[in-house]
Amino acid sequence: MAHQRADHFIEGVVIENHGAGCAAFLRREGNEMYRTSIASTANREEIISFLERRGLVENAWLIRQVYEPSEDDTVLVCRRDNQVVGAACFWPRDPRQVQPQAYTYMAHMDAVDRGAVAALIEATPTGEPTSFWLFNPMIQRYFDGLPDAGRADDDLYFTVSRERFRPVTGEDVIEVTAADAGLFEGCERQPSWEDMADESRRFAIVRNSRVATRTGVCPITPRNATKRRVVVISGLYTETPCRRMGLGRRLISRVTEMILREGNLPMYWTEPDNIASQRLFKGLRYWQYAQRVDYLWRKP
Repeated sequence: MAHQRADHFIEGVVIENHGAGCAAFLRREGNEMYRTSIASTANREEIISFLERRGLVENAWLIRQVYEPSEDDTVLVCRRDNQVVGAACFWPRDPRQVQPQAYTYMAHMDAVDRGAVAALIEATPTGEPTSFWLFNPMIQRYFDGLPDAGRADDDLYFTVSRERFRPVTGEDVIEVTAADAGLFEGCERQPSWEDMADESRRFAIVRNSRVATRTGVCPITPRNATKRRVVVISGLYTETPCRRMGLGRRLISRVTEMILREGNLPMYWTEPDNIASQRLFKGLRYWQYAQRVDYLWRKP
């Protein structure tokens, strides 16, 4: 689970041999001792169980990376009294990106307290600017107090439970594939079937033999990683002549109903200023569970 430059992690600090020759960083906070080490495949189920207990939708991205790390990912695990109290995943910026970026790494993180956060970030590479994508308000507040940490508020994230969900009735919803390309003829936006990720699906409401509104769904969490999967709803678009008819709301209602019926959890995110989108989902009793905040920070 460690990336090829993992030697840049857990360096320049007080360490002890831990497990099969893996270095562990020790940090004392008051009377508590935190131990941070590079996770191995043997730690995977323990870390995922911790993240799931902390919040399945809140940690969906991190669970995915822990369960299916790429060769370039480095997963850190923090323990206190031999119990997992924090985890983070770091991966290098894609050098193929056209736009130059001001960071070397990107990261997701969750932890139970400030001590675990401090232990995780102190075990990261010195001098390497990192873009942290954070959902946990406690961790966001910690980063707000770091010197020279740049902050950028990002999207709002929503979900709904089976108990809270309030469906609406309406037109039939169909699943559309590349074989249904004719239904998009003359539409304002054409789907890109070639770019669909594995397990992605598209659904639509059709009027007068043409797609009136459409959306897509795709699981984030891997199959078998957790009992339930987190499924993203994205790409909702209603053709201009079909707006203000409630079609988008009916489509999202049916798609949400399907996700919940299959025992999974829906996730949706949107920009803070997209009030219409937020109103649509809140009308189905979705609630905002987080706002992603991005921090650019370099360990001195």
